[in-house]
Amino acid sequence: MSNDFEQASVFPRREAFELPPGIIYLDGNSLGPLPRTAKARIAGAISEEWGEMLVRGWTEAGWIDLPRRVGDKIAPLIGAAPGTVLAGDSTSVNLLQLLSAALAPRPDRRIILSDTGNFPSDLYVAQGLLAKTGGELVTVAP
Repeated sequence: MSNDFEQASVFPRREAFELPPGIIYLDGNSLGPLPRTAKARIAGAISEEWGEMLVRGWTEAGWIDLPRRVGDKIAPLIGAAPGTVLAGDSTSVNLLQLLSAALAPRPDRRIILSDTGNFPSDLYVAQGLLAKTGGELVTVAP
């Protein structure tokens, strides 16, 4: 690769991240490159907030408000109004919660219908839930 990729003048934000020389990192299925400031912040959260505050960290360190605070940072990126976005669990965890809640009121309903084009991990979540409840996943072509 050209030395241009290593020069801060070409990519001024590059120095904020831990990246090996010559790497342009565009993987969308990843946490992304490690921000240099994250190491110190995580170390502090572990030693001071978790280590010293224990369960009090939820209120004293503000962990309880993180979904709203992170959502407020995401909102302008997606054109949403302040206070209307919350950060939550992963898509898979949310799907499991949704499917569980949908099946709970009617235990006699034991089929989840999906399309064959659904993301494989979504189908695995449904299959895992149904394996515990004795239900069946039925897929149809979109």
